[in-house]
Amino acid sequence: MAAFLLSCAGAGGGRSFDSYVLSLSWSPQHCAETSDASAECAGTRTYGFVPHGLWPESAEGRGPQNCHGAAFDASQVTSELRGIMPSDQLIEHEWETHGTCSGMNQTDYFRAAARASRMVKIPPTFQPPVSRIETTPREVRRQFAAANPDFPSAGFAVKDDGRFLQEVRVCLTTDLKPRDCDRPGDTRDKTIIVRPVR
Repeated sequence: MAAFLLSCAGAGGGRSFDSYVLSLSWSPQHCAETSDASAECAGTRTYGFVPHGLWPESAEGRGPQNCHGAAFDASQVTSELRGIMPSDQLIEHEWETHGTCSGMNQTDYFRAAARASRMVKIPPTFQPPVSRIETTPREVRRQFAAANPDFPSAGFAVKDDGRFLQEVRVCLTTDLKPRDCDRPGDTRDKTIIVRPVR
């Protein structure tokens, strides 16, 4: 996959991107915040970090979204993809919002998202915790950097709602190589809560 700048029409019309962000959503928090009836929240399997999406990003700000592209084709969704993104609604949303702006077809886009998620080692603390954890955004970033020595220490960003961990964002080039994050997320030492898995 060669590096490129891509302009997209649509809601993000005319905007380009030069990198990706892989969003890893903390599933227990997602399920606590929504009435999601997908396998992620209502199934028998428990989930920790779930790939939320692979998002085209621009150093100038949020990358393009909702570009003109092929309509979502549910027949192309593989069991492997459902194993890491256990919500058909999420998969469709990610294609329509972000995948259409990637310059790839649907199959290649989700293969790239799966490849990116396999690159990231989840720290032992989050595999998954059996009880609630109190930590800090800075410590979450430190643990991800320690578990992924091939990534720069600034290659991870933490998002929380002020009290609970929501997601970790992994910053990548368009070739899916690790890079420093343009926006580092929450880097403070304030206490946040990591909800336990169901």
